[in-house]
Parts: sequence; C-alpha cells; structure tokens
Amino acid sequence: MGMKFGFLAYLVLPVSLLCLVACSSYNGPNTTGTGLLYVTAQANTTISAYVVTQSSGALTGNGNSIGTGSVPTAIAMTPAANALFVLNSGSNNISTYSVDSAGALTAISTTTPTGKTPTGLATDPAGKFLFVANQTSSDISVYTINGTGLTQVPGSPFTTIPAGYSYPDGTLPAAVAVSKSGKYLYVANQSANFVSAFAINPTSGALTALGTPFYNVGISPSGVAVTPNGGFLYVANAGANSNNISAFAICDAVVTSCTNVNNPDGTLTPVAGSPFPAGLGPVAIVFDPGFNFVYVVDKGSNQISQYAYGPGSGVMTPLSPGTISTGLTPVSMVVLSGVIPADVGNSLYNVTDYAYVANLGAGTISTFSLATSTGLLTVVGQPLVIFGQTSAVAGK
Repeated sequence: MGMKFGFLAYLVLPVSLLCLVACSSYNGPNTTGTGLLYVTAQANTTISAYVVTQSSGALTGNGNSIGTGSVPTAIAMTPAANALFVLNSGSNNISTYSVDSAGALTAISTTTPTGKTPTGLATDPAGKFLFVANQTSSDISVYTINGTGLTQVPGSPFTTIPAGYSYPDGTLPAAVAVSKSGKYLYVANQSANFVSAFAINPTSGALTALGTPFYNVGISPSGVAVTPNGGFLYVANAGANSNNISAFAICDAVVTSCTNVNNPDGTLTPVAGSPFPAGLGPVAIVFDPGFNFVYVVDKGSNQISQYAYGPGSGVMTPLSPGTISTGLTPVSMVVLSGVIPADVGNSLYNVTDYAYVANLGAGTISTFSLATSTGLLTVVGQPLVIFGQTSAVAGK
C-alpha cells in the first residue's frame, strides 16, 4: 500500500539550513498516498477493509469481507499495523487477523476467550499488551501480544470493583484507554459512574489499582480517550442527566500536572470548567492526529459534537457550528490524516484530514472532510451503505 498515517510533526527549517542538512528537492505535501479503513458489521458478523485515497478521502473496497464472532463491537490495531483485533461481545472472544503490506486481512483460525460481554478494547503505545473491558463480569482481561498471538497475563482478569466497595450489579466497565507513556490504564464504568485507574506492570502487563483507585464522573460513562499529547483524559457520560464530557489532567511523564513533577503517578485532576456539554448519549471521543480538535459521537442525537481543546489546559471549546449530523445511531469514529506522516500537523501542508463514522442504526459509514484550520467537519458524498449494522471503525 502507499504511505501510512502517523503522528509525527514536520520540522520546518530555514531554506539555507535545509540545504546544508540535505539538499533534496522537496516540493510540498504528498497527498497521493493511501490509507486503510476497517469496518465491522454486527448483522453480518464481518470486518471489511477499504483503501482511503489521501487526496479526497474516497473509499475503495480492498477484498472481500471476513467473518468475525458474534456482535463485533470494537477494533484495535498494533502500532506496527501488522495485526488487527476485533472484540466480539456476543461470543465473548477476540478475533485476530494478520495485516499484510497492502492492508489486506487474513483471519487467524483460533479465537481468544475474554470475560463476559466484552465492549472496550485498547493496546498500549508500544504494542506489547491488549486490554479488554468485560461488562458483565466487571473486570479487565489483559493479554501480551506476540505478532498475532495473544496470551493472557498472570492474574488476569483484574476486577474493576475497588477494594472495600460493594456493587451488587457490578461496575459494567465499558471502555478503556492507555496513557501515552503506557504506564497507566483508565476504565469507564457505566453503572458505577466512575473511572478506574490502574498502573500497568511494564514487564508482565499486570494491573495494580492506583492509590486513588477511582474518580467520580457523570452518569453512565461510556467512552474514554487520552489526548495525543498525553496530557488529558476525556470521559463521555451518556446518561440522560449528564450528556457531557468529564476532563482530567493526567499526572504522567509527558506533562507537569503533578504535585511532584519528578514523580508522575498517573493520578487525575479535574480540568477547569469540566464537565463540558455534549449532545445526547455521547459514547466515543476522537482526536485529530495533528491539530488540537476533539470530536464526540452523540449516539442519541445522531450527530458529532466538535470542539477545540487547549493542549496545555484541556479546556474544551465548542466550534461554530458546534455539531454536524450523521446517520442513524452513530457509535464509532476515526480521523485519518490527509497527508503523509512527515507532514502531519504542518499547517502549511496538512490542510485537510478525513473522518469516518459508523452509523449502527443506518448500516452506513459517513465520510467527512476536516479543515485543519478551523476543525470543522463537512459531509463528503453519500454515506457508504454496508447493510449490516456498522458497529466500529479503525484506520491507519
């Protein structure tokens, strides 16, 4: 395939210095590469691959759909983009696929068991571990990743019920996110209305509850995400009396929001002004890879809420307009850069990115262009019809 997407910033040098370093004939942004979009469909129990044209965001089918387990809910890829995992909440397992240089998928014959009703899935930035939020069993399964192989780590699964507390109906963990350093895991617990915080053992992947094991948020937290700079954690609270986003500064190695900046410990501090209003039923949070914009999937109001955020403060500011419509029941979203990795985040060359939204109720994928100067989304063409309850999107 063409060039892969990434999160590197382009280094702008004076022309004279640039020629002293390397007098190559660089002629501006390269938007002729391609990326890949992966889509799961629950009714058809499949995952499909599409080639993304960077210059337009257009999608082209890349081979036939491949089977998954029952009710595929989430997708995760290794940072090396050589393996892809699909979480199947209906069959309580993970389907694994190898990814070739063209982005085509090959199913691995065996599946990996999880806990009960798994819904949240994430890898660490180094691609060493895979984390699964199991709703009905109120715990987190952790696996080491070796190529396409998954091995459950000793002690897994790890409970999300804090020591000394009782939750007769469980905490219903729904989503997981790993800090940029890879040292901490955060879990959104839908029925308990808090975010769990764990330290990740760098060797074994085992989880240990932090000294402050949980942080109260809004009602029915259903999505959680860490900003690209690693400084902040956002939580989507989907309950009818919330419909907002809780924001926290992360005490981690990449920022200084710590009582002792020389001893980052993964603790969270609420951002000024948090929580921030969203639409009805926010369930997922996505960032532009090179610019300070954040998007919230509002499942209940069939829209995306769009914001700028302060990279040093974490404060979310609605754009104008603050929302854009999607298809029926959006549940998942991904933003892909419109340029090669060397140009990501460069305001001169990285002018347009693209966003893709899975509309579960409509069985479609909506495509949007993203103007990086303003952060605003614009509909591109007609939705891609999948015919099968599109449930998750991921890309590279």
